[in-house]
Amino acid sequence: MENETSLVSVGDFLDVYYKVKQKGFLQLASLFNLTKNKRVSAKWNQYQSSSDFWIIPALQQYWNNLISGNPEVSYESYVIQKYLHNKTNLSLLSIGCGEGRHERKFAVSGLFSKVIGVDISNERIERATQTALENNLNIEYVAGDFHQMIVEKESFDVILFDSSLHHFNDINGFLKKEIFPLLKTEGILVANEFCGPNRLQWKKEQLDFANELLKELPKKYKTRIDGKSVKRKVYRPGLIRMLLVDPSEAPDSAHLKKALQANFKVLEEKNMGWNILHILLKGIAHNFLNNDEETNQLLAYLIKKEEEFIERVGDADSIFGVYKKSRLE
Repeated sequence: MENETSLVSVGDFLDVYYKVKQKGFLQLASLFNLTKNKRVSAKWNQYQSSSDFWIIPALQQYWNNLISGNPEVSYESYVIQKYLHNKTNLSLLSIGCGEGRHERKFAVSGLFSKVIGVDISNERIERATQTALENNLNIEYVAGDFHQMIVEKESFDVILFDSSLHHFNDINGFLKKEIFPLLKTEGILVANEFCGPNRLQWKKEQLDFANELLKELPKKYKTRIDGKSVKRKVYRPGLIRMLLVDPSEAPDSAHLKKALQANFKVLEEKNMGWNILHILLKGIAHNFLNNDEETNQLLAYLIKKEEEFIERVGDADSIFGVYKKSRLE
């Protein structure tokens, strides 16, 4: 049986090569700081979502439809309409908020008197703060390690994790000891999260399936962001590179779903896919931004193939869920 983890892979060298071409050696070298938090902060300070699959509008609409039943209704609007529409003076905490896109969508509803976003990246918090000011939104943004922050217990009606919970170690213990106490009675936790293999150690069947689909793609859809080189194979990332560049990436992601279910009452939970498209489209997603017939047909085909794969393996690498802090707790 083939080992399902890799210490080093060919993909590591290719990834470094293309990042040096895109960002330059000195900028890339700055990621390799001595401390874990500095490496994580440096990675996200420099992060640009230029060709990750979640930038594709057609996929965003597909995920919206899975959650809300309407491709034009985002999960933020869906949560507001379904769970918060008759409430006021609410408080929200967004952990790992990045540049603040998601909590801004909650803030504009007018239902919240307090919205706080926390992120380890100083630069992303600065951009989030500036955008909130430009849009006249009263959102407090805080840069730093959430573990080191003092937060009043039972002070939030909503806690949000969007692609951030999977960056924490021992997710079960983190939810139980640090997150559950912060929610008010009857408060909800909203999670839109990666829950696939730890450290992105894709299984062989995922890699094989993704590589078969990659072979089917026309060349123009496989061109990397430099406009010259072509993505020819999907690789499992090596653990050494993962730990060097971003030691916070998916250390306990495989246990994320069970940890949420163990600590909260599940109000709803939906599989969002990501098993194939996440790895297949990495580095080439910019080729799928056009809203033309060929691109839309190709994306529809890829979505269908991922759905078939998920049906076969019986699990998804991403979930959307709403969870409640029950009075019984």
